[in-house]
Amino acid sequence: MGVLKMVRIDYRMVHGQIVAKWIKFRPVDRLILADDALVEDDFMGDIYRMAVPQKDVDIVRISDIQKAIDAKNDKVLLIFKDVNAAYNAWKNGLVLPELNVGAIENATNRKTVLQGVALSQSEYKKLEEMQASGVHVFLQPIPENDAIELKSIEKKVF
Repeated sequence: MGVLKMVRIDYRMVHGQIVAKWIKFRPVDRLILADDALVEDDFMGDIYRMAVPQKDVDIVRISDIQKAIDAKNDKVLLIFKDVNAAYNAWKNGLVLPELNVGAIENATNRKTVLQGVALSQSEYKKLEEMQASGVHVFLQPIPENDAIELKSIEKKVF
């Protein structure tokens, strides 16, 4: 049975910061990319796997995350593409000890709350609901920066 060492939201999924920084800061054996659309995209899946050749990279549907975690006895970095994916997995029973909000792209309904992180009011409310249930939700784009607690950015969203 795998152990979640880190759970992150990052719309880029796998990129230089993940490979060069986060995996060293929080050592893991495997990455699980949870994204229903990515499961169907063999080309992008291959690119993500090639970006981290020294680690196993599993690409799974949101509904299959727990099965993927349990498939091996290792340390896992779980990455979601957006707040809705993390929220849906959590609402469907996935136990998340923490949630690192690392990178969410800006959009018309979102406000920038931190460099590289933009949230809508509904996304903030979902994260707040998760936090209230015991999930430690924090913002930390890179490991060198201190984690920022969710509540501290509330005024930037509303």
